[in-house]
Amino acid sequence: MDIDIDIDKHGHDKPINKVNLPFGIGFIDPVTGKRCSAAVSHETETFDVDLGAAQVSLINNGDNSWSAVENLLDQETVNEIGSAIEAHYAGMDP
Repeated sequence: MDIDIDIDKHGHDKPINKVNLPFGIGFIDPVTGKRCSAAVSHETETFDVDLGAAQVSLINNGDNSWSAVENLLDQETVNEIGSAIEAHYAGMDP
């Protein structure tokens, strides 16, 4: 697992789990065909995605499929964002 050490405000070493750090993704919107970017945070079981104009939460179903909690996006867009999230994690050590 990718873990770094950080110094907390009291001067103590504390591990930082890179899996939970926010990150950015890029994907092609299947509806418009335009390149999009989003900021992703993953502090709970959901992936919170900030698309700028909208914020959505996605859940990895564990079977190579993704679901949007709020149903604000079409399934094809949810899948594109999910694939970009998976690609982000693909390079990390378990």
